[in-house]
Amino acid sequence: MHPRLLLLALLAATTACQREADIQPSAQTLAGEVAGTYQTNAYLDPSSVALSASQMPYAELTTESDSTVTLVYTKLYPVKSSERISNVVLNRQADAIQLRVADSSIGTLQTDRIFTNNGMEKQGKLLRVSVQSDPKRSLYFAGFK
Repeated sequence: MHPRLLLLALLAATTACQREADIQPSAQTLAGEVAGTYQTNAYLDPSSVALSASQMPYAELTTESDSTVTLVYTKLYPVKSSERISNVVLNRQADAIQLRVADSSIGTLQTDRIFTNNGMEKQGKLLRVSVQSDPKRSLYFAGFK
């Protein structure tokens, strides 16, 4: 047998027997996928167009369990205040992750067009939250990670 054919056969056999690491299932949970800090800007939330970048509100999602998070919405202007919503249940849908409290939907996280602080458009994860607890108090937030 030719030494080149033997080497080629050995190389082919070694390559065929390697593990396929890219086919492994993801160990990340739904809550781990959405957890983090989301920021907004005047392009995403026109109601904050008069605020400087340091005064923009932000939202944080922290993991409680595999499919439950806590939402903390922080508003920095005119007075710093935070609103906390616990036990937000996450449901994966075809094109988004839905955020639910009790029997009502309070928002979604989906891949969409986002605008960075300098106005550049790109694809990213966009969090939209809308909660109206009473006529005088409502929470609206749109931001990206």
